[in-house]
Amino acid sequence: MHLQLVSTIVALAQLASCAPFLEGRDTCTTNDLNFPSGGMHGYNGIYWGFLPDDVAGTTMSHINGDSGKKASTYGRYSQISSVPYTGDQLTSVMSDVVASGAVFIPAIMPTGLKFADISTDVANQIASVLEKFTSQGVEVWLRFAHEVNYYVTQASGPTYPGGTQAEFIAAWQRVHAAVASNPKILMFWSPNEDSVANLNGWWPGADYVDIVGMDVYPNPGATFASAYGAFYDGFAQQYNKHFCIGETGAANGGSVADKEAWVARLAKGDVSAYPCYKSATWFEFYKGVDFRIVEGQSATTVTETLSNFA
Repeated sequence: MHLQLVSTIVALAQLASCAPFLEGRDTCTTNDLNFPSGGMHGYNGIYWGFLPDDVAGTTMSHINGDSGKKASTYGRYSQISSVPYTGDQLTSVMSDVVASGAVFIPAIMPTGLKFADISTDVANQIASVLEKFTSQGVEVWLRFAHEVNYYVTQASGPTYPGGTQAEFIAAWQRVHAAVASNPKILMFWSPNEDSVANLNGWWPGADYVDIVGMDVYPNPGATFASAYGAFYDGFAQQYNKHFCIGETGAANGGSVADKEAWVARLAKGDVSAYPCYKSATWFEFYKGVDFRIVEGQSATTVTETLSNFA
């Protein structure tokens, strides 16, 4: 009996550390922030987290240890190169995700399948992988086929073998149906930087999206309004959806000054005009150029980064 009680207490503590950030699939409100204990957030109240450099083997435990903070979001990439989809790139870091207490934001990329090949069976495979996380109390924001508008049009050859906009929307809606019964999975529509007019054709429909965001790596001098304002108005405000940044960094890695200025604008700047803006996830990668703001940085740079966070 004593061991059973201890196990129950541990399980409840684990679930508490992974408390949901947003009010499930409710529409955006101005008072739905629910920070986990010690969760990293900017002085303007925005959740903050990272996409750890999986190529370098960086984990969130490394980033949290080096920053002295507890990241609120945890991004990860996973490709569907063949079926059945087993999600090994995600489950390989499951212990790190659970221990972090962060919301998990997997970007599941159909790199080996056309949108028409994302059948109900494949959608159910995606749902089964994500349920391994939610069963341990982790909230999941699924960026299915993120940056679709870019990855199907690359001149050098598309990352997504793709298909039409209609086929993408049908695939998205099949994935939505597969996860709909799991209240801890939210569908996160996350295209690449583009105009609202161009993105409208990729919009899956308000009934099938819980969170909207756009991946932008802006040039120096950008503001939240210049980078995201039109998108925010066209989707977050228009459909009353939470706005979260699935990934960002400075253009081409940027100088230390460029990176720090962009962090400050997102995490400490006045964003009161955008009440549905809830979180940002930084691309903490060295990818030919250095996008990072914590790992491998000088003590001065890390101190400057952390000056934006409560």
